[in-house]
Amino acid sequence: MEAQEYVERGKHLFIPQLSIDTVVIGFRDNQLKVLLLEFDGQWMLPGGHVYHHESVEEASKRILLERTGLAKYYLKLFHVFGDSDRSFPCEMKQIFEKIGMAWKEDIWINDRYVSIGYYALVDIEQAKPTGSSFTQKYAWHDLKSLPEMWFDHEKIVVKAHKTLEGDVSLHQHSFNLLPEKFTMPQLHQLHEQILDKKLDRSRFQKKMLSLDIFERLPELKEGVPYKRPYLYKFKRESRV
Repeated sequence: MEAQEYVERGKHLFIPQLSIDTVVIGFRDNQLKVLLLEFDGQWMLPGGHVYHHESVEEASKRILLERTGLAKYYLKLFHVFGDSDRSFPCEMKQIFEKIGMAWKEDIWINDRYVSIGYYALVDIEQAKPTGSSFTQKYAWHDLKSLPEMWFDHEKIVVKAHKTLEGDVSLHQHSFNLLPEKFTMPQLHQLHEQILDKKLDRSRFQKKMLSLDIFERLPELKEGVPYKRPYLYKFKRESRV
């Protein structure tokens, strides 16, 4: 949907004052990455609105498919951002002026917004990001070194990371950030990045294998300068 149509028809198409912001997290070069869209030198999360005819969950999956092209991922609703003063008239006016559209104080997107926050764990190499109605620029940024962001999106990213830290301590779904086949050293490095601390490698591997959710494959990882480790995969047919 183009920006003009979004402004003119949005209040009839979408549930008013409800939005979805998705923190899309990937893992590359031993760093956690987050997918951001750029507008006028600042960055924002991919997100959107909920059509009247769809559920919140359906909307979250649609938005993620539109922004990444992915149908396989781990998706979790982690927080609702609904402060009584959560509105951004100054930022929205600035965006409208930059794209050459008329700004009116009573425009439907100028009111208070409640945003449902999801985080998505994706295989970054399989993602094919796209832009949005207001911007076509996007990039993966280090999750621990965020650029200047629009609205309260930095707060949302920080909350998502904190939630992920707690989640991986209780449940094992971090493998969704890795390729279909991965090594235990890769999984170990990933957990160190998520938890932001060093983990004893042998103890970590013993714990992971004791969960009985990973299958060791009769293959060794190619292209490493040291002893080639075995490859593993998640035992269930679906990684989602």
